[in-house]
Amino acid sequence: MKTIALRGRAYPTDLNHSGTVFGGWIMAKMDKAASIAVEDIIISPAVTVSVSDLHFLKPIRNGDIVTIYTQIIDIGRTSIKVDVSVQVKCKVSRQEYEVTNAVFTFVSVNENGKSVPVKDVIRDDADKYVKDLLD
Repeated sequence: MKTIALRGRAYPTDLNHSGTVFGGWIMAKMDKAASIAVEDIIISPAVTVSVSDLHFLKPIRNGDIVTIYTQIIDIGRTSIKVDVSVQVKCKVSRQEYEVTNAVFTFVSVNENGKSVPVKDVIRDDADKYVKDLLD
């Protein structure tokens, strides 16, 4: 199930010399949103291990309202894949459109940083859809 994980606005301090948002700025926001989605389903810490299929489709400009959507798409033995989609509402035209998307992969870990099986740390209140993804 796709959910809103983060929402905010792009400000002048987020922009590069061309007047658009830095790619690293939006990637950091996407990683944060994906981590929230992961925390919603497991009780242990998790770390980002990869980002794949990252696509910058359109620029984000000063004043655009940024909404980041996440969806858990796969759960492996110790890993969780999160589809992340970024939409903006343009400050000028008020139109909404997708600007960036990617898949973030996390690994669940214990307090020593060793990977742990997701099924051992799944939250009791995790949505049925997510539990159905368990191997």
